[in-house]
Amino acid sequence: MFFSRSRSGVVVELNPFRILLARLSRLGGSTAHLEDVADVPVDDRDAFDRELQRLFPDHKGYTPGICGVFTPTRLLQREELNVKRLAEADYLPSLISDQYKVEAAKWQLVLVNPYEGFPFDEKHPPIKEVLICGESREELMGAQRRLLDLGILPRRMEVASLPVLGAIQSYQALLGEGQPAAVVELDLHRTRVFILGKNGVNTPAPIEFGFDALVDTARKELGDADGAAVRARLLAADADLVARAPRLLRPLIRNLKPAIDYFELQTGQRVNDLYCTFLPSSLDWLSQALATALEMRVLAVDCARWLDALRITAADGVPARLGPHWLSLLSLVAPLSPASYAKKVE
Repeated sequence: MFFSRSRSGVVVELNPFRILLARLSRLGGSTAHLEDVADVPVDDRDAFDRELQRLFPDHKGYTPGICGVFTPTRLLQREELNVKRLAEADYLPSLISDQYKVEAAKWQLVLVNPYEGFPFDEKHPPIKEVLICGESREELMGAQRRLLDLGILPRRMEVASLPVLGAIQSYQALLGEGQPAAVVELDLHRTRVFILGKNGVNTPAPIEFGFDALVDTARKELGDADGAAVRARLLAADADLVARAPRLLRPLIRNLKPAIDYFELQTGQRVNDLYCTFLPSSLDWLSQALATALEMRVLAVDCARWLDALRITAADGVPARLGPHWLSLLSLVAPLSPASYAKKVE
């Protein structure tokens, strides 16, 4: 295995729809400078190779990178603990295995304070709730192999769901707004929603409706047996399908609304803002349709303004190319506190 000795490197995000790349002038430097960016369809290998070559024309071999992935079975759930049993070696693994029906021994898991995002520490002071974050080692190894196949050597790789929550909180602080926000991740097979409120990160159960189910719903609505063509129309913001958005998204809204209503009822806090992580600009209509149905507003993230506030610099022309969906990639290099979170569950 070999890679370029250049100090520059790449920040790369693999999500269900796109591969995002940003060239950093210095990988691992104290401050980030974005020299250039690229955004390609997740299933277009030729386009990816062209963009990587354009970003790094002098690199040979592997390009070192900071990598964010949205693996399909990732876990980010808030859980109440029995503090008195924390000293028992098998307590946390057994809790996770029983509650989430996974083999904890085969997963990479970390625990995070759900209020501020700090590393979990059961002693200083003990808290009763944590965010359980993780993924199976098999899926993580698969993501790593995929990155290597793309010519990227991960210097750091993480599930990107948690950093983007910190980025949303940071952006709301920039705006001087403190009202709760719903962060939605529409995967291919399921949808996850995280509600950021005064009591930290809240995690309703994932919804078994993803983009593939949306394609099936649209196919039935149109009477069209060609799923690939319908998928392409959805991704292209076809006017006819956009007009049918309330009906197409009804199964998702039917499950999403009770989760948000329950949070509001339990906390007395109104959820005003909606942000859909990683949805490309061609799917902006989907975010707007969800917000309208839920009587919310889309959180219109201005990445250029956020980077400026964080003193992250960029080459001329780069900030104008960073739409709201770039927030998840940028969160990987943003100086958010805490910078790490790692109480591992062995």
